Order: sequence, then structure tokens, then C-alpha cells
Amino acid sequence: MFEQLFGSKTRVKLMKLFLENPEKRFFVRELTRLCDSLINSVRRELNNLVELKIILEEVPTVKTPVVKRTINSRKYYRLNPKNLFRQDLSNLFLKSKILMEKRFVEKIRHLGEIKYFCLSGTFIEDPKAQTDLLVVGEFEKDKVLKVLKEFEKEIERPINYTVMDVNEYQLRQDIADNFLEQIMANERNLVIVDKLTKKKKSNV
Repeated sequence: MFEQLFGSKTRVKLMKLFLENPEKRFFVRELTRLCDSLINSVRRELNNLVELKIILEEVPTVKTPVVKRTINSRKYYRLNPKNLFRQDLSNLFLKSKILMEKRFVEKIRHLGEIKYFCLSGTFIEDPKAQTDLLVVGEFEKDKVLKVLKEFEKEIERPINYTVMDVNEYQLRQDIADNFLEQIMANERNLVIVDKLTKKKKSNV
């Protein structure tokens, strides 16, 4: 969608990167690596974004706290704090993210008899979470993994997922599996489905 709107996949990746890191300075080769794009494409799109005043092109000075200058890092780029479209672009990318996640959630919910489904980790901006999502139920695991892989491709980054059937969940619960307990205990989790019978804690 964004490639059609903005005319270039590389441009979309760059804008998203700058918007998500408004205070960070990037060198060309760093952007090439982070966007997984050809250096000529990155340079071309950087020039376009500079012309649009979305980003700024600057040359490091003695007072600038950046790495030692080399032939390949004479200039760095950062988000233009006075960019008139900054908030509009941020809102656009946020709405796109919400729509992708909503479609993803609906696909998971219709893959079988889902007993428990929660979003955690990167979905709720919790870097300490044990997983990004947990799915428990009766379903064809291959189909669930296929949807997960498709979603990773769509958002262009890996996600840390935990998928198990009800038998495995009950076994882990019976042995007080620490990994599972930490996931379930995270109050920040966004719980989509919860039809599990949870083991009651003993008062002894």
C-alpha cells in the first residue's frame, strides 16, 4: 500500500525508520543495512526526502558526538524536527500498523478452536516480555506458523512467538513452567481470547 502511495519501497522504509527514531542520526551505509536496500537506491531516496524537507542532511563537526569520520560517512541524516508533515506521516504509519495487526489477529482467531491468544512484547512495547505473542488451542500448527511467517514478511521484522496445543499448556501448567507463568503473569498483555481453565494457586 505504502509503496503505491509513496512510489518506492525504499522511501517507505527510510521514512518509517526516521519517524521511529526522531533523535537519531544515520549514515548512508547504516541506512542501507537497516533498510536492506541497495546503496544507490538509499542515496536517491535520501535526496528526495531532503528536498521535501522531511529529513536533514548534515556534516559532522568536531562538537558533534558521532563516530570518527571516514570517506563513507561524511554526511549523516536525521528527521527534520520542523517537518510540517511529521505528525501526519506518523499517524499514517500508526494507522497502517493497527490495520495490519487487526488483520493478523482475525486470521489467527479463525484458524481453529483458540483457547487463549494474547499479544505481548513488541506489540505492547515491553522489551522485557518473554514472548511477543502466545497462542493456545486446538488447530493445525502449520497453518498458524504460515500466518505468523506471512505477518513477519509484511512488517519486515521477526517476531518471537509461542504456539502450543491445550495438552502442552496443561502439562506446562501442571509442572509450574516458569516460562509460561511469566508470560501469563504479565499484566500488560493484550488478551484477545481467554477460554482457558487456569490452575488455582494453593494457599498452603
